[in-house]
Amino acid sequence: MEVRGTNRALVIGAQGVLGALTVRTFGAAGWDVRPAARRPRSGQSEIDLGDPDSIAAACAGYELVVNTVPHPDLLAERHILERGGALINISALPAASGRALRGIAAGATGTVLMNAGLAPGVTTVVATDLLRLHPDADELELVFTLSSRIPRGPASADFIHRGLTAVARHRTTRVALPSPFGERVCLGFGEGDAGWLGGVAEGRIVRQYIALNELGDHERLLELNRAGGMTMPPRSLIGSRKPPLGGVASNEPVAHWIAAISRGRHVSARTVECSGDYVHAAKSAVVFADTLLRRQRTGGCFDPDEICTLTDIEPALRKAGVAIVARIGEVI
Repeated sequence: MEVRGTNRALVIGAQGVLGALTVRTFGAAGWDVRPAARRPRSGQSEIDLGDPDSIAAACAGYELVVNTVPHPDLLAERHILERGGALINISALPAASGRALRGIAAGATGTVLMNAGLAPGVTTVVATDLLRLHPDADELELVFTLSSRIPRGPASADFIHRGLTAVARHRTTRVALPSPFGERVCLGFGEGDAGWLGGVAEGRIVRQYIALNELGDHERLLELNRAGGMTMPPRSLIGSRKPPLGGVASNEPVAHWIAAISRGRHVSARTVECSGDYVHAAKSAVVFADTLLRRQRTGGCFDPDEICTLTDIEPALRKAGVAIVARIGEVI
């Protein structure tokens, strides 16, 4: 990852699990980073995402704002669109939030990049590349692997809970995931969000699923699903958990599956693999930030596949510890 010493970044939500890792990751990549939080500690800026004046004061003077907080009003994003600058959002927001922001982005001065993490983010760019190679594919299948035991903030837990409770009974599918997961029955998730794929999925069916790393917890979800009880899964299954002292990043295995399907047949599939979901979401954000600031920007709201291709970012992702692995079809 390129080391830099000039660009300044403001990271919103610096006291959260993802935010704290994002501060450290951008700093390690050579950025001059300023943490920001609603109740700042020493060395942090104050920002209230419900107060436009607070947002304007905190964001002034930074080449990039990184938002790790899923605030529903998107006032920080609206401020950048109106006043100028660049912002990337890596928080857990419903897909409808990005669509709403696009609706007001015409004639914008600033640039906002939504869903710029690992999943969605890297998975979006991989899906776009699969469709470039297989334009006749009429369906996309995504499986997001996640751990029920790693540290996560309340916002992330709420995001997962929303995806699980969207319907009383989700569809399932069997997918041959790589080691250490193996073949798994995967559970439908967040059907209304269509993989956060935006325009690339237009006219295609998008089915997304999850597979929990922990087999016992995953089987409990499948049992609830079979009974039609997914509107009330226990939050103890995937709840918020505080990080250990020192904030050491988790290193659980990650293997997000992206497959293109044509007429019911898998024509190509890849996995996005790494160790540690949160830390590699932050590392992916650095890759997208570098790409965004290098390109000639126009104002507006974008998804990752609109600013780069997989060829553009794959070397930097590999260097950051994120591997894109061919599972079915062509070799990458």
